[in-house]
Amino acid sequence: MNNSWQLRGTMTLVIIFILFISSVAGSFSQSGSNAKTDGGPLNDGQMHIVLCGTGSPLPDPNRAQACTAIIAGGEFMLVDIGSGSWRKVAVNNLPTESLSAILLTHFHSDHIGDLGEALMQSWAAGRNQKLNVYGPPGVEQVVAGFEQAYALDTGYRVAHHGEEWMPRTAAGAVAQTVKLKTNDATALVFERKGLKVTAFKVEHDPASPAYGYRFEYRGRVVVVSGDTAKSDNLSRNSAGADLLIHEVTAKNLLQLAATGFEQTGNRRRAKMARDIMTYHTSPLEAAAIAASAKVETLVFTHIVPPPNSPQIEQALLRGVSDVFKGKVVVGADGMCFDLPPRN
Repeated sequence: MNNSWQLRGTMTLVIIFILFISSVAGSFSQSGSNAKTDGGPLNDGQMHIVLCGTGSPLPDPNRAQACTAIIAGGEFMLVDIGSGSWRKVAVNNLPTESLSAILLTHFHSDHIGDLGEALMQSWAAGRNQKLNVYGPPGVEQVVAGFEQAYALDTGYRVAHHGEEWMPRTAAGAVAQTVKLKTNDATALVFERKGLKVTAFKVEHDPASPAYGYRFEYRGRVVVVSGDTAKSDNLSRNSAGADLLIHEVTAKNLLQLAATGFEQTGNRRRAKMARDIMTYHTSPLEAAAIAASAKVETLVFTHIVPPPNSPQIEQALLRGVSDVFKGKVVVGADGMCFDLPPRN
């Protein structure tokens, strides 16, 4: 009897393993391997945007922290990589082995929390060279810290699977510091295969410099704001964008929360709530930026508070259409935008 149950259990585990391998192989072939041979999302001439983290540091069962995936011109890039976002990358079947760059807007924890997982898991999926991680001055320290934290794990993987499958030379990242000559200047991050990526300063002091990023490919433009207060520089660098992916904080709701905390004697939380408002953007302010820049679609991300009820979503959108006449989307994890070429 015991042998029978052991055999049955072993067979069940084998079947589960085979199904798992088949599903992983299928997802990689759809979004990764085939992309290199028959076009796929990496080389189909379009620009693809996937929201992999539209949340904030506040607890949210439905949203990971900040992360936006952009695929264009053979490049698979992530803007920020907050906690929980790597799982969203994986479950959306993005070509993890083809990850070519991570662009950090700044170094708050909710924008870098999954950097180690992105480095480890993309390497395990088959990335065959070190990953370029771009960001403001300080990115070297962040990358070095994650590499040190994951150094033992890297050694274990090489020893277990072998250099053929987990080459040590491909593990980890290379920090690429992006410097701006002046606060109003832009900096070229890279330009290749028709894709141009530029960085520009936004307002998130004392986390400074903090950057937004502009992506241009085959007549399409996508801008990711990063964390910022209302910024004229962001408006200038968003000019004519098809998509402006902009952080939003419902400051009126935070003000109510701060008042409530104060009335109950919770001075710490009251101060935190008021501090948050000083370096983020309200939905109406984001709408004004979108209108000024004449963008086509405004997408809310890094949403505070989490819009997990119709009432909060209504509060986020109240008055926005009076300011911006284009399309407005309350972003959610897994949301995709496909932009075919215009030129």
